Amino acid sequence: MDKEKYDKLIAEAAKTIFSYCRARTNSKEDAEDLSQEIILKLLIKQENLRDDRAFYGFMWTIAGNVCKEWYKKRAKNIEFELDENISDDDTPLVELLEKESDLKLLYRELGLLTEQYRKVVVMYYFDDLKVSDISKSLNISESMVKFLLFKSRKILKEGMNMERTKGDLSFNPVNLSIGVMGATSAEDSQSIWNLVNDNLIAQNILFACYNDRCTAEEISLQIEVAVPYLEKDLKKLCEKELLIKKGGKYETNIVIFTKEFFQESNEKRLPMQRELAEIIGRFINERLDEIKSFGFCRGIEDDNMLKWLIAYTAFLPPSQESAENRKAKEQKKADFPYPRGGGIKKYAGIEAIIYGEEHYPNSGGGLTTLSRSNTNGDKIMFADFSVNAEADCSYFDSYPNRVNIVFDIARGKKTGFSENDMVEIAEFIKRRFIKKDGDNLNLNFPVLTNEQYDKIKNMLDDIRDDVCRNLDEADKIAISTLVQHTPVSIKKDAENIGWVNARNLVVGVVKIMLDNSILRRATDNEHPTMFVLLA
Repeated sequence: MDKEKYDKLIAEAAKTIFSYCRARTNSKEDAEDLSQEIILKLLIKQENLRDDRAFYGFMWTIAGNVCKEWYKKRAKNIEFELDENISDDDTPLVELLEKESDLKLLYRELGLLTEQYRKVVVMYYFDDLKVSDISKSLNISESMVKFLLFKSRKILKEGMNMERTKGDLSFNPVNLSIGVMGATSAEDSQSIWNLVNDNLIAQNILFACYNDRCTAEEISLQIEVAVPYLEKDLKKLCEKELLIKKGGKYETNIVIFTKEFFQESNEKRLPMQRELAEIIGRFINERLDEIKSFGFCRGIEDDNMLKWLIAYTAFLPPSQESAENRKAKEQKKADFPYPRGGGIKKYAGIEAIIYGEEHYPNSGGGLTTLSRSNTNGDKIMFADFSVNAEADCSYFDSYPNRVNIVFDIARGKKTGFSENDMVEIAEFIKRRFIKKDGDNLNLNFPVLTNEQYDKIKNMLDDIRDDVCRNLDEADKIAISTLVQHTPVSIKKDAENIGWVNARNLVVGVVKIMLDNSILRRATDNEHPTMFVLLA
């Protein structure tokens, strides 16, 4: 590889290298020093790289080796020696220590022991069990118990003579949310969400093992949670194959859209977002009256509700009638922002696109979409924009009875609801999904026929090419940026699912339209991006 191209790759990777170092050091200054050492080593080792396609693997290998050497240089010996005979008598382990500081070190190291070592140490020294009793309890030989005690003693002694460096995650944990797309059942998706989304420890395990393979001990130091409290989550994450264990070390097996990725890609895509906001905003201003003349069923009581519906629809596939007249490449573009068929990966018991998103202050918010239909061909669509503080998707997802009640009311049903249905309807009224006018129940969000909605989509075909052009360009930027911020072991996954971040792009466009007063934030009693299509 020529020097100019090599230097350019290093410059592009500098931010990623710094993020990698920041997660492994206690201060920004240490991270900067370590980053410089890695970059210097990369420059020195240039001639060792024969294939430019292997640059990132080459870079992470050097980064890992430099980090190991850096830790060794910083290690300090603590003047303390653990009695070599601790496993030869029944004296409690803590009584063999001379200073209170030694006791703190011992407890620290006990928290870093893996389960097999920790169990025998606790049973022997703290529970006062004999070797023979431990052997029976754990169903292992007495010689194995003695070996584990001997090995544990050495591990404890070495650990207590080391200075442990805690990672940033110990005092500044990340917040990750897991996205699941393309799963065959809601239960599959729910099992993944339940494991990670409300579990800060699981989230930070995934983050700690993202750019580097880590042992349980290293993870413990990164997030300052003792190994015993990690083991259950480590096991479950491995069972779901979100985490993979190789040779005693763990590595994350899903792509994470990190803060650094979001900041870099958003900056690069801002011109496209502004142009999209202008294109869609101009369309709304010029065609709103014409669209209002379609005579919708109900639920659209002011222009803002209709503007939200039009803005969101601008990013959806065109009507089937229009799509039939488009070429294959335009059909592919029309799938945005939904799955294009790429990125599906087989995990344990589930085939889906699974990814993580790091949340941070001023991240720009998110978008959650959902659609449900019945046997009659009626459809309900949801798009929860965080700027509107909506949570309609989660309220209706996995609750088909609630969806069916909506369809019944959209069709004009007034009576004949079951007792359970009436309980749900009372909650609907409370949440402003419906309003009651005498005996009539009316949905408080747009209801259209498929024919009316197709008219809107056909009109949007006038700006479809401009929208698709901007989306395609932004898509390419997101994918190339994501690949640079992804570990070499899952770079192929990043190439396949980079388009998922299209939703973040849509949120950015909507925020610009809000700032420009093209749209207005929804009030508590409005659900502008939730609508029903009647067949």
